[in-house]
Amino acid sequence: MAETTSVRSPSNSASGSAVLGISVVEDQIASVVRGPGGEIIASNLVDLPDPSAQGAETAIGELVGSVPYEIDRIGIACARPATQNYLQTRLAPGPSHPAWHSKVAVTDLPSALAEVATTELGGRGIVAVLDLDRSAVPSPGSSVVTLDSATGEVLGTAEFAFGTPGPVTDPTHARIVADAVTSAPGGASVTAVVCTGPGAEVPGVASAMEYALARPVVIAAQPALASAAGAAVIVLRPTPVPHGSSNRRWWVIGAAIAAALLVGAIAASAVFAGVEADQQAEIPTSTVTAPPSTITMTTEADAVTETRQVTATVTQDRQTVTRTTTATETQTETAAATETQTETQTETETVTVTETVSSGGTAPPFP
Repeated sequence: MAETTSVRSPSNSASGSAVLGISVVEDQIASVVRGPGGEIIASNLVDLPDPSAQGAETAIGELVGSVPYEIDRIGIACARPATQNYLQTRLAPGPSHPAWHSKVAVTDLPSALAEVATTELGGRGIVAVLDLDRSAVPSPGSSVVTLDSATGEVLGTAEFAFGTPGPVTDPTHARIVADAVTSAPGGASVTAVVCTGPGAEVPGVASAMEYALARPVVIAAQPALASAAGAAVIVLRPTPVPHGSSNRRWWVIGAAIAAALLVGAIAASAVFAGVEADQQAEIPTSTVTAPPSTITMTTEADAVTETRQVTATVTQDRQTVTRTTTATETQTETAAATETQTETQTETETVTVTETVSSGGTAPPFP
């Protein structure tokens, strides 16, 4: 477990209670300690050598034991539902569990990000949050959240597969993420976007997303710690809202978006669902039967041409007459029983005069 940053303010260690906020996103745990006035008096970033739910449980136990303040409440936000469910079970209070388990409330990452957006963009109508990993790629899990900034109600989320679509500093990747934002429930009405996570500090993120979204984009204060700070706010509520109990719809993008990127298309597959079955109205089913279509096909038969030639020769004494008669007959047959017959007769007369000279040298007269 590697600590990357740590900030501490000893002056508040003995005055009032403090709240510990923790976020678990893939292989990194961010934590903040908020003092009685809501200010952040300590923070920490931990890289997990084991990103499993068990590894996260071990790291959280070490963090709680090392905090130099008296902690009144502990809020934990998880990006992956499997990790959230595991920690809710493992950190539940019980006779054989550590006493600090009774101070823990585990929630999902979208709820923590909604608190950040309400703080950063409160009063701006429908807004969105985009959480980015170190490489400026949308973090695994529900990294896009749309919400009503006036009430903090989460309207929808978008979930990307690990490593997709790529750094949003690339215009192509930025357009894919922008499409996910605007296609999520309430996304068409988004007025502004706030970026959180360590990747929000990568140069060019805000400008690339502003161009792709055609909306203002801001970077959250201390973006790497933003989700942990949101978890610390949620736990202060008298009755923390459990996962899935709000009137929330989910918009999920699967790994198919990576394949769509290879062909230069944004083909995103989306599944919309309600949260609770008792909040959904039964969808009526109607059947429409269309009459069968009638198709008429006309086929034109091939034409058949038949040619017959007749030659006649007539020979006369002393005068040869040759007549050549050519009869041409054309017969056309079609499938519609239409017959066309054309006959052409050409008569040619050839007269041949043969002159015979006698031995006496006198030519006979013409007959």
